[in-house]
Amino acid sequence: MRIGFALVVATTISLAGLQATLQPDRLVEIVATPNGGIQPQAVIDAAGTIHVLYFKGEPGGGDLFYVRRKARDAEFSPPLRVNSDTGTAIAAGSVRGGQIALGRNGWIHVAWNGSRAIERGGVKQTPMWYARLAPAGTAFDSQRPTGLQTKHLDGGGSIAADRTGQVHIVWHAAGIQDGEPYRRIYVATSTDDGGRFAPEKAFAVDGGACGCCGMEVLADHSGRLHLLYRSAGAMIHRDAMWMTIDRTGASTPVRLQAWELSACPMTTFAMASASDGIVAAWETQQQIYSAVLSADGRRVSQATPVAGAGIRKHPSVAVNAQGDRLIAWTEGTAWARGGSVAWQLEDRAGRQLSSGANAGVVPVWGLVAAIARPDGSFLILH
Repeated sequence: MRIGFALVVATTISLAGLQATLQPDRLVEIVATPNGGIQPQAVIDAAGTIHVLYFKGEPGGGDLFYVRRKARDAEFSPPLRVNSDTGTAIAAGSVRGGQIALGRNGWIHVAWNGSRAIERGGVKQTPMWYARLAPAGTAFDSQRPTGLQTKHLDGGGSIAADRTGQVHIVWHAAGIQDGEPYRRIYVATSTDDGGRFAPEKAFAVDGGACGCCGMEVLADHSGRLHLLYRSAGAMIHRDAMWMTIDRTGASTPVRLQAWELSACPMTTFAMASASDGIVAAWETQQQIYSAVLSADGRRVSQATPVAGAGIRKHPSVAVNAQGDRLIAWTEGTAWARGGSVAWQLEDRAGRQLSSGANAGVVPVWGLVAAIARPDGSFLILH
C-alpha cells in the first residue's frame, strides 16, 4: 500500500488473520469480502457489529448473502442467503446490486434490482426485490417485489431505514413518456419495519434520470429522505443531483456538479451522516468528488476532488464520531474489468490526513464499502 504523505511510514500488521494498515494515529483496515463475494455493502450498529451484504454467482443472475461480525469477534458469521429464489440478483454493470439498511431494533433490510422480468398484472417487468431479517433471526423472509412502476428498470435502486420503523425503497424507471429525460423517481415506504409497503409515489424531476446509473438514499434524524441521482436532460446533461423528500413532498433538485456526456456513464453515489450535515461523494469524468450537504438550508459546500488522477468510480463514504471522513473508491475498473482499492482520509475541515492506492484487488464487477467503527477507526471491504 502507498501512503499519501511522504513522511508517514505505514506498518502492515495482522489482526485476526486480516490485513490492516496501521497509521501512526489511526487504523484503516482493508479486508476482502467474505467467502469470495463481490460488491460488498456494509452498515454498523451502535454496538459495533458490522453487517455485510455481498453477491456470489453468475454476474447476470446470482445470489445475495448476509454475514455479520461483532466488535469482539475475529471472524464473520456463517452466510445467510438473502434471496429465496435462486439467481434473482444481478452484478453485471456494478450499479444494480443489493443494498442494505439497518432499521429499528436491529431489523436488516435488503433491496435489489431483479435479474429477470416477472409477470405482474398481466405485464412482464423487472422488479425491485425486497427481503428482511428479523432481529436475531436465522433466515430472511421470502423475497417479494416492491412497487408496480418498474418499466425499464435498469440503474440500481437504493434502500434506507430509520429508528421509527420506516423503510424506504427508491428506484427510477419509465415515466408516462419513454426516454431518459422523462424517467421518474419512485419511493415505496413501509411504516412497520418492512411488513407492508404502501403503493409507491412517483416524482417527476426536470431532466429525468440517467437510465443505467445507480441512486443513493439516506434517512436523516428527522425522517427526511436525501436522494442522490444522475439526471439526463436532453440526453447529454448527466449532472449529479440532490433532492429531499419529506411529508410535504419533494424539494426542487439541487445540481451538485454538471457533466456533459451523450452516453450513460454507469455511476454510483455515496452518503454518510456527519455532525455538520451529510457527506456525499460521486463520480464526474472519472474523478471522485465530495461535498457536505446542509439539509435545512439546502446548501452545498464546494465540490472537492480527491487527490491525484486515474480511472475512478464507485465511491463509498464513512464518517467517524470525530468528524474524520474516509472516501474509498475503485481505481481502474470498467465494463467487465476489475481494478484496485484506493482511499483518502480527511479531517472534518477537509484536510487530507492520509491516503492509499493499490490497497487491494477489486474483482470484475466489484465495489468497495467503507464504514467507521465506534473507536474512530475505519474498515474498507473490497
